[in-house]
Amino acid sequence: MEVLITDVTVMHGGNYCVAGWSADVTRIIRPLPSGHHWSEALVAKHNIVPGSLIRVQPSVKPNCAFPHKTEDTPIDPETIQLVTVGFKNWTGAAAPPTSSTIMEGFSGNVLWNSVWDNVRQGVYVLEGKQCASLAAIMVDRPRISLREDFGKLKAVVSDGQDQYKLTVSSRVLREAWEQGGLAAAEAALPTRAQLHVRVGLARTYQDEPTKCYMMLNGAL
Repeated sequence: MEVLITDVTVMHGGNYCVAGWSADVTRIIRPLPSGHHWSEALVAKHNIVPGSLIRVQPSVKPNCAFPHKTEDTPIDPETIQLVTVGFKNWTGAAAPPTSSTIMEGFSGNVLWNSVWDNVRQGVYVLEGKQCASLAAIMVDRPRISLREDFGKLKAVVSDGQDQYKLTVSSRVLREAWEQGGLAAAEAALPTRAQLHVRVGLARTYQDEPTKCYMMLNGAL
C-alpha cells in the first residue's frame, strides 16, 4: 500500500502521529508501526514529512474506538519504504480530497464548549461517533491566522461558514514557533493564495474521557 503523507503531528513523549492519502484504498489512513505512534528515530529514518510517498504493509485490524478506528491502520514497521519526497500539488484535481466545511468533514458531528467573538472554542467530536477523525478543507490564505494563548500556539480557521479556534499540532508549525516565536510560525505557513488545511481529532484523555478535541494538523 502506498501512502502520500499529509499529516505529521507532535505527540507527548517525543512521538509523532502520521497520516496520509492512500490511492490504493482511496481514503486517508493513519499508519501505526506495530500499532503505535511513530518515534522520532523512525520518522527521521524514513524522511516522514508532508509530501513523502511511502510504501507500507498493513498488519492486524485496529482495536480502537471510533472515530479514530476509521483511519487507524497498524502496519509492519519492517515494511516501510520511502518511495519519493517532495509532493507539491496540494490543490487541484490530483490533490488529496477535501470537504467543503469542517462540519461536513466530520459528518455533522462537530461540537464545541463555547463561542467567543463568533469563534467556536474547545471544538470536539464525541468518542464513538462513526465518522472521520481526519479531514481537510480548502481556505483562502487570509482565513487562517495564528496566535499565542496562555503559552500555546493556536490557529483560528474560517471555512467560509464558521470559525474555529484550534490547538496547533502540526510539527512544521510547532517547531518553527518553538525556535522563533509567532513570527516564525507565521512565516512557515505557505504563501500561496489558497491552502489545503488539515484538521484532526486528538484521542480522549483522563480529564475529558468522552471528547476528541480538534487540532490543526497542518497547512499545505
